[in-house]
Order: sequence, then C-alpha cells, then structure tokens
Amino acid sequence: MKKHKLYLLFSLLIIASMLLGACGGGQQAAAPATEETTKTEEAAPPAQNQPAEVGEADLDGAFNALLGSMKAYNTIKLDALAAELAEDQPPFLLDVRTDEEVQKAGHIEGASHISLRDLAKHLDLLPSFDTPIVTYCGTGWRATIAMVALRAMGWENVRALKAKFDDVIAAGYPVVEGLPEPMALNAAEPDPALVESIGEMLRSIPEGWGVIKADALNSELAENPDLIVIDVRRDEEVESKGYIDAPNYIHIPLEEFVKMQDEWPADKNAPIVTYCGSGHRSTMAMSILWAYGYTNVRSLAGGYAAWTSAGYATIGGAPDLSGAFSAMLESMTAYNTIKMDDLNAALAEDTPPFLIDVRTKEEVAEQGHITGAVNIPLQELARHLDVMPSFDTPIVTYCGTGWRATIAMVALHAMGWDDVRALKAKFSDWVDAGYAVTEGPAEEALVLNVAQPDAGIVAEIDKMLSGIPKGYGTIKVDALNSLLVENPDLILIDVRRDDEVQEKGVIAADNYIHIPLEDFIKMQGNWPADKNAPIVVYCGSGHRSTMAMTILWTYGYTDVHSLVGGFAAWVDAGYPVAEFAAP
Repeated sequence: MKKHKLYLLFSLLIIASMLLGACGGGQQAAAPATEETTKTEEAAPPAQNQPAEVGEADLDGAFNALLGSMKAYNTIKLDALAAELAEDQPPFLLDVRTDEEVQKAGHIEGASHISLRDLAKHLDLLPSFDTPIVTYCGTGWRATIAMVALRAMGWENVRALKAKFDDVIAAGYPVVEGLPEPMALNAAEPDPALVESIGEMLRSIPEGWGVIKADALNSELAENPDLIVIDVRRDEEVESKGYIDAPNYIHIPLEEFVKMQDEWPADKNAPIVTYCGSGHRSTMAMSILWAYGYTNVRSLAGGYAAWTSAGYATIGGAPDLSGAFSAMLESMTAYNTIKMDDLNAALAEDTPPFLIDVRTKEEVAEQGHITGAVNIPLQELARHLDVMPSFDTPIVTYCGTGWRATIAMVALHAMGWDDVRALKAKFSDWVDAGYAVTEGPAEEALVLNVAQPDAGIVAEIDKMLSGIPKGYGTIKVDALNSLLVENPDLILIDVRRDDEVQEKGVIAADNYIHIPLEDFIKMQGNWPADKNAPIVVYCGSGHRSTMAMTILWTYGYTDVHSLVGGFAAWVDAGYPVAEFAAP
C-alpha cells in the first residue's frame, strides 16, 4: 500500500511539469542533444553580442545572497522531498548525473535531467527564478555543486538532496527507466555574464568532482608542505571539536566565506582542501572558490567526522564528555552502587576489587581506613591516576557517608574506568559492623601506570573536582524549602524514572524539570540554558541526583546542589508534594 501511494504522489509531479510546460508559450519539447548536434554547436561561429565579462563584485553579490539566505545549508532529506512532491505545487526536481548513469539506473519519476557539467548550457529547461528546485545525483555531492551554481545564476530557492540514488531505490520511491524527455520552458533570463562564468566553472570541474578522502588527505599533508587546509565550520564547532592538524590551516566559516575573501590564499593555483563537519558545506566552499578561478581545490569527503573516525591528528577541541557519560548511564547496574555486606564478601575473594578511600588525609589519619584501601582525596583524584589499575579492573569508592564516593565513581567512569561502584554506607557503619579496619593513614599507593585515559577528559574532570564547593554540593530539605520560597529563579531537576514520578508525585516548584537519570545525556536539550542558574537536583534518596549534579558540574554549571535524602526526606519532613503533570 505504501508503494502505491508513493507512485501516486510522484505522478503528481509529472502532471505539474506538463502544466508548467504548457505555461511556457506552448513550445515543443526540445530534442535530446546528439553527438552530431553537439559538434555543430561547438563549431558554430561566436555570437555577435558576447556577454560582458563577469567581475568579482558580481560573484560577490551572487554568493553573498546564497550564503545570507541559507536554511539547513540548502539541503533536503529524502522523506521530506517525498512529502513535498506530494503537494499541489511540488518542487522542480533536477537530476544532474551523467547521461550514462541515468540510462543505466533510471531517474526519480517526474525529474528533469541536465548533466552537471552541461548545466549552464541548458537553462532553457529550468523553471522561473522563484520556483523551488531540488537537485540530486548519485551521492549528494554533485547535487551540492549544482545547487551552488544555480543559486549563483539567479535561482532563489534551490536545495540539494542529501541522499544517495541507491537509497531512493532501496526506499521504494518511484523510479523510471532511462532518460527523461527534455521540455523547454524558457522561464528565466539569468545574467549572461554570470552564466558564462558559472558555465566555465562547471566545464572545468576535475575528474572525481573534487573529492578527496581522509586517507589521501593525510598522505598529502605529509608529502606536500604547501597544501592549504580551509575549515569552513562555525566557530563553536571548531572550539568544541578541534581541527585538523595541518601546517597551513585557515578557518573561514561558510556563512562568512565571501566576506572574508582576504583570508583566501593569494595564489589561485595553490593546492587547497576544504572541509566541514560532513562534506556538504566544504563542497559549497569548493564550488565558490572554483567560480573565482581557483584551479586546485578539493573537498574532504565525510568531513571532520571522517577524519576523526580514521584517527588522524587533530588539535584542540573539548573532549567527548557526552560519550563518556552516556557509556556510564547505559551500562549502570543498581546505579553503580554496592552494599556493605557485598563489599565485605568481595574483599574476601581471590581477586578483590580495587578499593579507593576518597576522604581527606586528615579524616583517614584520625578514623582509620578499610584494610587494603588506597587513599586519594576526592579533589585530587584526577592527579593521581598513575596509581590506578587497568580500565577493566573492578573498583569500589567509599568515603564518610557515601556522598563523595558517588562523585568519585562518576568521575572515574568519565575518565575511562568501566567497572566502578560506590559504597552506599557510612564509614562509621563499616566500623560498627566489625569489618576489617586499619588504624591511621593508608600506606603509600604503588605506582602502576597501567591506564592511559584521554588527557582532555582528565583535564575537565580535574577542573570539576578542584572546583567542588564546600559541603560537596549537599542541600537539606529545610534549606530547599526556604529557597523555593525566597528564590523564584531556583530550578528543580527531578532525575527519577517516569514510573516513580507518576506514582509518588513531585516536589511542588515553579521551575520543575523532569529528566530521568538514564536519559540525562540524551536530554541535554532540556538542561537549563544558563550555566550560572541556581539548580537543585533530586531523586529518591540522593544517589542518582548526586550523579546528575556531578555531570552538570563537569559541563560547567556553577550553582548545582543535590538534595540529601531525596524525595523520601522531603516527604518525611511534610513539605508539599504535587501530582506529576507530563509536559
């Protein structure tokens, strides 16, 4: 049933194209160009009125108009295109693959066809300047070049399909065999000088369409000291993700590409590679440089994502905290806690867990420590990773109450240790239970140097741990109740599961946000925008909220507390509870 509907939807495009052709003054369909007619055209004497030579000011105006009006970088996805083709006024669909490709694989039903290199020769087949146009090809690459070229020549609403033609077929969209019949429309009159300039650019496109892959770029950077790399991503992307380690690196955001011409290489024959996040924006920039006469420009296929996936050298960028924390949240068992009896039993096994006491040295000297534990005060944890075991070694953290142990557990997971649990007991309870305790400070830990965590992540975790406020972020229910009255800007984040909030209710607050801990990273879009906003996180007892608080601290939030005792302590104190209202 779905395919039948899709065939009907795409058939509407054929009808629309026929009507559009009828509006073009009743002209007959143009015959397909043959080798003989092409030779005749090439041999024809030059016209008496040659177009004026295009100036850089004309190109500036054309490309600034393109870059200043972009939406989603002028792309469209396959499903969105299918929906638009079903509308009463579908976009004009243009296939820019070669004749041979279309004859072999067919074309999307209703599409017109002009090979990319011949695009400027057959503008009579295109609709009016304000008609929406979607270009497509085999992979999306040439569609981007065609989109840039058409926008430069005056068409105002052109988007490139970001899909492979194979994906169109695999999705079951209607495909027609062979070449579509050309239909002359003569609906637009672009500037002849711009047409000639863009036409020359298109005819000069090198074999391979300007594609360079990450492996080849890595080799060329080593072999060619003159190679120039132009990064066209936005400032925040470069700052957060870093950039390719290249001797001749230039950063020009695509949005400012023409305005920042002074940053372009002076030598138009210089070897240049442009890149962005995935390859689309850099292909736009490559096309623009070609139009200005640059002769040796290529675009990185797959962009920075392909470069980093291949493991090639980068500089700067914030570490992947999202990946680190997501891995922890997706692999949690009992929220990475261990009870006192279970720890005592585990310590008696042949291969006991690695035990870390994160209390201060003064506390340990005064109260003693669990026998066999290594003492690393919480704030210093990221500075003594040389004494830590391998990433897959089971680790248990503990402190005086279990609070700092939770923070340490989250920090270690973020830095790469994948089996860390926090002891959910007070040290005094361990002593009262008669379990093994050694008086005085712990022995100096052995240097192991067996783990190599990401230096960037370690730096972020060290920064977070070093900045932990006095009191370790605790807030008690009485203080929270007062704050809710006194501070209308206070934000309350509830990290309990959906079933918990629906069954038990929530703390009554004006600024309430519900983000289950399991989805805390996935739902970053729901975090407060202001990183200096006052925030209190709570859960059922205080453990999960302390995990969430630690994550927020690591992301730079400056005023976050976790509710001691959680929702249970709030209810026990008799403070107001509201029914959960789903957003």
